[in-house]
Amino acid sequence: MRFGSIRFRLTVWYFFSLALILGLFAIGAWIAMKAGVREAVDHDLRVRIRDVGEFMDEELAAGPAELLEELKEHSLLGLGGGLLQLSDGSGRVMFRSGRLKDARLRLPVPVGGNRQVKYATEGAGRHSVREAAQIVDVKGSLFLIQVAEPMDEFDESLQLFETTLLILAPFFLLLASLGGFWLSGRALAPVDRITKDARLITAANLSARLHVPAANDELQRLAVTLNAMLDRIDAEVRRIVQFTADASHELRAPLTLIQTAAEFSLRRERTHEELLDAMRKILRDCGRTSRLVDDLLLLARADSSTDELHLEPMDVSATGRDAVELAIALAEAKNIQVATDIPPEPFFVHGNEQLLARLWLILLDNAVKYTPEGGRITFSMAARDARLEVSVGDTGIGIAAADLPYVYDRFWRADKARSRDGRSQKLGGAGLGLSIARWIVLRHAGEIEIASEPGRGSLVTVHLPLLPGAQISGIRSDDRTASAPA
Repeated sequence: MRFGSIRFRLTVWYFFSLALILGLFAIGAWIAMKAGVREAVDHDLRVRIRDVGEFMDEELAAGPAELLEELKEHSLLGLGGGLLQLSDGSGRVMFRSGRLKDARLRLPVPVGGNRQVKYATEGAGRHSVREAAQIVDVKGSLFLIQVAEPMDEFDESLQLFETTLLILAPFFLLLASLGGFWLSGRALAPVDRITKDARLITAANLSARLHVPAANDELQRLAVTLNAMLDRIDAEVRRIVQFTADASHELRAPLTLIQTAAEFSLRRERTHEELLDAMRKILRDCGRTSRLVDDLLLLARADSSTDELHLEPMDVSATGRDAVELAIALAEAKNIQVATDIPPEPFFVHGNEQLLARLWLILLDNAVKYTPEGGRITFSMAARDARLEVSVGDTGIGIAAADLPYVYDRFWRADKARSRDGRSQKLGGAGLGLSIARWIVLRHAGEIEIASEPGRGSLVTVHLPLLPGAQISGIRSDDRTASAPA
């Protein structure tokens, strides 16, 4: 057993706590017993004085001489306990028992005519004597009755009690400490088991879990909590590993194309047009790689939550109109119709203009990407119960219900999921758009929903909280003008 272990410290604390309790109990028991013995002796002395008084009341009528003779006889039979002294009102000793004559005791004397019993103890240790005295009135005459009781037997009983305490208390203390040591070992055994299991869990073995004790106690809750934490860590590590693998794969494709185009251009002499075509391919793939890196950096900052997002009151309808204009340019190449429903009045939210513009572009770009030629895309904004509702719909290939839970996963592509015939159709993109879109919505305290049906299209709805009128009134008129469409 290590001296610094919890088990050792618990045992030490238990030992000293129990020693203190036993010590206080022993002292209290000794004081209580001594007080009880003293009270019992005092009660016996009072009874003796009362008996002598009653006896005198019965025998005094026969005369003082007869009284003394009767006292002498009865004292031999135990009247007054054998240690009895009787004095008259003037203090003259009238009678002294035979046992008392052999003892030199300074019996107490009440002062000032006090009729209460007065007690005193003479001597110490095993040869002490407890004494009592009282002035009594017998047939109109005052007498002083004094009695005494040796404390030898009582002192021996106290001594025996002390010895018993001194012997049994350490024994029970040692026995209880050993029991506490054993119990602490049993109580902390699950902790040792958890420690051993935790040492076996590494980055390569995150699927292992801690043993959960059967008892419904704090250790069971600790093990369950740690296992839940390991589940989250395992999921995050798997996500990071998958993210790294997917990012590497996505970056390798354009880099391979760039390298191939460069090597092909340098393999032999090329015409000016061939070199320009190779440079265009390299530039196109560089742009794709740059956008992918930007998206990865944005998601990395989102995961770390280190960037403080700057939000301010703004008219979000302006960003929607700008995004629609860019989407129309993309849709023209596929002969896709874009319908817009944005009311002329402004919609003020607490947001980041750059991120919200990117949000609408992501949703519109996905709609264009997965809508076949001749299809239709809709973009609308409306106020619904103090919330802004932005909807982006398309007549594209749609998403199967089983795939909807995964649309926000990073690098997840809807190419195969949205394909009518189940064949993979490489439509471009790295599968990060909806992950970024959801992050932007959440950072603006909003909600995003996707409803889709294969072959019939999809509808993405974003809800953002609108600013109340009091906050809108604080925006300068020139800010409204600047944010309104031309």
